[in-house]
Amino acid sequence: MHSVIFDMDGTLLDTQRICIPAWEYAGRLQGINGMGGCIEKVCGMNEAGWTAHIIDNYPTLNVPKFKEDYRGYIKQNGTIKFMPGAEKLMQFLKEKGIKVALASGTRKATVLSHLKKLNCEDYFDAIVGGDEIKNGKPAPDIFLKAAALIGAKPEECIVFEDSANGIRSAVNAGMKCIGIPDVAKFTEEIKDLLFAELNNLSEATEVLNKYL
Repeated sequence: MHSVIFDMDGTLLDTQRICIPAWEYAGRLQGINGMGGCIEKVCGMNEAGWTAHIIDNYPTLNVPKFKEDYRGYIKQNGTIKFMPGAEKLMQFLKEKGIKVALASGTRKATVLSHLKKLNCEDYFDAIVGGDEIKNGKPAPDIFLKAAALIGAKPEECIVFEDSANGIRSAVNAGMKCIGIPDVAKFTEEIKDLLFAELNNLSEATEVLNKYL
């Protein structure tokens, strides 16, 4: 029997779009424009990965202040909500008795906070945050850890992802990956890695019914 692993940001929860203006805002406070454009490049990375990216590309940036400012912006302006079709899909998996894990590049504490706000923690048999693994996406570590926690072999796992880094991570882990593009469209290279591409999670049950 197959198991399912979800990415969180931009796949399960609509959190990526608020990050773009948040990063733009935090960058402008330090006189740097256009930092919102980084989101497409760092999607799926854990904090260590995206921190390294902004240090490399913005060497004058005060990184601790940037993090404080963008998180403050999100706290003031962001509303955590499900992506279209997400809640119904999780209910479907629960009813089927399918093992489900969450593997997010976001810090575990933030992941748990988001899930608690939406009262959906019970949908998951395991949750892995980006600060719990050494190598973030596109390395396979986070998906392999999630699979181990639910007692599933990599080849038995179907992953839902929205980012190029996440898709590469799932494929590197030896898993089937279903892609749902969010803030960035998929290149032909990424499309070739996918088991299936959907417009949103509302289309997922039709695909999953063939394999679960």
